[in-house]
Amino acid sequence: MTSAIGLPVDRIEGRDKVTGAARYAADTVIDGVVHGVLVQSTIAKGHVTADSMTAAAAAAAAAPGVLHVLTPLNCPPLHVLPVDMTWDLPLERRPPLSDLSVQHVGQHLAVVIAETPEQAADAASLMSFDYVHGSAQLTAVDVLGAPVPADEKDGQIRYGTYRPDHFVKLDEEKLQDSRGAADEPDGIRVAARFTTPVNAHYPIELSATVAHWDGDMLTVHDSTRWITGERRALAAYLGLTEDRVRILSPLVGGAFGSKSFLWMHVVLCAVAARAVGRPVKLVLTRNQMFSSTGHRPRTEQQVALVAGADGSLLSTEQHTLTETSTVAHFCEPVGLTARFLYASPRMVVSHTVARINAPTPCFMRGPGEAPGMFALEVAMDELAEATGTDPVTLRLHNDPACDQPSGRAWSGKHLRDCYLRGAERFGWSQRSAAPRTMRRNGIQVGWGMATASYPGRRMASGCRVVTTADGQIRFAAATHEIGTGVRTVMAQVGADATGMPLEAVTFESGDSLFPDAPYSGASQTTATVGSAVALAGRQWRRRLGRTLTSVAELRDVLSAEPELRERLTFTVTSGGPDETGPLSQSFGAHFCEVEVDEEIGRASVTRWTAVMDCGRVLNPKLAANQVMGGITFGLGMALLEQVPYDERTGQLIGEYYLPTHADRPDFDITFIDVPDYGLDPIGVRGIGEIGTCGVPAAIANAVYHATGKRLRDLPITLESLLQPFEPEPTS
Repeated sequence: MTSAIGLPVDRIEGRDKVTGAARYAADTVIDGVVHGVLVQSTIAKGHVTADSMTAAAAAAAAAPGVLHVLTPLNCPPLHVLPVDMTWDLPLERRPPLSDLSVQHVGQHLAVVIAETPEQAADAASLMSFDYVHGSAQLTAVDVLGAPVPADEKDGQIRYGTYRPDHFVKLDEEKLQDSRGAADEPDGIRVAARFTTPVNAHYPIELSATVAHWDGDMLTVHDSTRWITGERRALAAYLGLTEDRVRILSPLVGGAFGSKSFLWMHVVLCAVAARAVGRPVKLVLTRNQMFSSTGHRPRTEQQVALVAGADGSLLSTEQHTLTETSTVAHFCEPVGLTARFLYASPRMVVSHTVARINAPTPCFMRGPGEAPGMFALEVAMDELAEATGTDPVTLRLHNDPACDQPSGRAWSGKHLRDCYLRGAERFGWSQRSAAPRTMRRNGIQVGWGMATASYPGRRMASGCRVVTTADGQIRFAAATHEIGTGVRTVMAQVGADATGMPLEAVTFESGDSLFPDAPYSGASQTTATVGSAVALAGRQWRRRLGRTLTSVAELRDVLSAEPELRERLTFTVTSGGPDETGPLSQSFGAHFCEVEVDEEIGRASVTRWTAVMDCGRVLNPKLAANQVMGGITFGLGMALLEQVPYDERTGQLIGEYYLPTHADRPDFDITFIDVPDYGLDPIGVRGIGEIGTCGVPAAIANAVYHATGKRLRDLPITLESLLQPFEPEPTS
């Protein structure tokens, strides 16, 4: 039988998506559904007076069609989450509507429930509040320059700064690291400050929730990419056991991190549904998405590299100041890549997090790596120039043989091949070293490159197999289809593991009743759930005890042996990787060409070559698509994206710009395609995140090559490109 793995199979749900037949959370139809609309704060710090809250609720309640107005004055008491869910994850310590205080613009203050969405929105617009204003801290600089107030509500609200030890629950990924000699050595030194702004996820699908109760059983249809985590958190807030909560999320229309965690509107939707005794649908507006479902926080990075005359790194430092909210933990892990990417005998990395009056940030595509590698890879470009070394040669020269912090070997690393193949495919040897020396049709042309890297991750996952009488093998896990082709690839893995043709296999996801799986993020789903599917498929094949080649043959066997179906229906659990074995990391190289029209301040990315080392490629069409999407995402980060807000009030202003098809470069995407069996039995590493990592740096380096302007603040704006060229002073 021909292997299904390695084939460019079309997405199983693709036709439904392009024809409009696909159904998302907001498309859920339930008899008797009513509609909820959020009412949010307009100040960054203070509290709402009780009298104005009472009056506002009364005004909304009197509007046509209104069934209930949920406020802090009548919201049933919600439980505080267990510490293990909030101390290193962006889940909020303070339950929603638990008091009248305000910690950021866009904080939920009420939910209006009415018969129609129009009636609910109209009634919500009638609610206005009197505030007692507090002194808001809207930036990390505000926090650093002020006394630290005492924590409130037993630590549910916290102020000041802190320095977390490690990234989420990964003890080995240290956010504070100092190795090598205490003092910086002499040598060729480059040092600079880099900044990245607040970025919004901006998925096409708005976050939506439909909640309904059947006695004490809660069912939630939600746009989420962590079904099991949401079930646990929602149960904890509501004081339920997890078996009383079911989460359904059949398709997710984009997320980029915004749907990785339980957000407060989901809790309030469930509370509202219980209050009115009917199903409640709540769909966020586009503006509410900016304040209600996370974002990438600002970073300020200080990077210093020291090298010998031959380009060998002697010292690497990367110090990051970033931000979180006052009600939840999150640290953008900006400096993790610097700890291992280049050989450096001295390594100093730190992260300082300031708690500000802003919504809670969270993971966003390429968390940490995307902003962190922007600074590191631009600094490497500067070091290449300072040492008179080609940027590719400098990286090859400093490529370490193993993981520096632990000394452990890599389970598979082909970064050198990525550099060399990418340079050849792009034509890097034709690049002139000096900036401002390449022009086309009167426009400046620049070539830049950067390294890509992202961890290979795998966690435990379950998988259920059901064999039907008509010869279908149905795999299922509580994972998610977020637009990456998970159902398609899992079917391919299942087909190969069972030895059956692809048309005999389906994969189901999006239901918390399926065996547990982790969140769909950190580029781990294929390695994690795929390992469980492969395990189940191999066990199915052993239980069958014979070789079949078609659905018809399986159907005949099942008809002749009815008891076989029961034996071919079971559940397995696959564990994580060997913690004592080699480490898994994906690598890659980006090469890009930009055109900069300095008369109008326009930078266009025209051509892109990427070579990726991500283990075995299960579906080359979907893999290339993932990398293209990641590069486009990084292009937006480099040239367009920043959340505009009033620096005095914290309120949103202006527009959020995103790349469109017109901004798409010509892509040349290839893979090394060497299996990594050290991470998982199917030899894969994730692809979703790595496409973005290094992209903003490659663009910034290309812009420097085109213009001679070293731009270290994202996004690279029209205004900065219009500035007259002035050579940077040499140190």
